[in-house]
Amino acid sequence: MEAIRNDFSGPPADAAAAVKAASRTASASGLEGVIAAETRLGEVDGERGHLVIAGHDVERLAGQITFEDVVSLLAGGTVGDLATRGAIAEGRVLAFARVPGLGDALSRASGMDALRAATAHLDESFATPARLAGAVAVFAAAWARGRKGHSPIAPDPSLSHAADYLRMIDGEAPSAAREQALDAYLVTVSDHGMNASTFAARVVT
Repeated sequence: MEAIRNDFSGPPADAAAAVKAASRTASASGLEGVIAAETRLGEVDGERGHLVIAGHDVERLAGQITFEDVVSLLAGGTVGDLATRGAIAEGRVLAFARVPGLGDALSRASGMDALRAATAHLDESFATPARLAGAVAVFAAAWARGRKGHSPIAPDPSLSHAADYLRMIDGEAPSAAREQALDAYLVTVSDHGMNASTFAARVVT
């Protein structure tokens, strides 16, 4: 989904020349002006405090659209796409069926370690962003409940993603205010394609 391109005029004559060229560039300006990637998913301008997601200012999205809507936008769709909402809900249902076969994945002390271990059990049927998003919510909720000694709660595909996630954690339907607050949060952090750790991985590997 993101087209990576090299920003070099041509290959150096040999490896030594490449090292010298890279050293000169780094000494002169670090990574200033170096193009690491091209993406339509998001833009972060730290100096101006500007965040754009899928071509829209985040201020116009957070609190105005749902998580399902922003997933649709990031995938090239539109706001209000019922197919995306259905796919995310389907991902929750399918993931819950996998929970008994996750072994000790969700017993890890770290939530991130648990999610990495659990998602490693998923197959190609979760290859779409929407289904994967649904699956992660189920595993996160199951992990949170397990930390308190409670059993996982099955998802309700009729609910919004935010509402169902909160319900799977708490065991009861959330208030409208909590649902809207989580939706707004999920929208603002939906694109991490060029965050610090991802950027480091792009330029180092």
